[in-house]
Amino acid sequence: MYTANMIRTQIYIPSEIHETAKMLAARDDRSIADLYRLFITKGIANEKKTMKKNSLASLSNLNISGGPKDLSKNMDKYLYG
Repeated sequence: MYTANMIRTQIYIPSEIHETAKMLAARDDRSIADLYRLFITKGIANEKKTMKKNSLASLSNLNISGGPKDLSKNMDKYLYG
C-alpha cells in the first residue's frame, strides 16, 4: 500500500486494541502495520474534513462592512489606543 517516504515511529496503545487489530489484520490477510496505517490515514482524512468546516473561511461569509478606512495602516492605534 505505502512504499516510499516512510518514517519509522513508535506509539503505545492498550493491549486490548492491539489484540483486536491483530485479529482484524489476520482476517484481512494484511500486516498489522498496514492495518494501523490504514486506520491512521482514515482518521486523519476524517479530521481534515472537520477542520475545513471550522476553518477561517467561514469568516468571509459574515459580510462585515464599515469601520475605519485606515485600519490596516493604523492597526496598533485602534488596538492599543
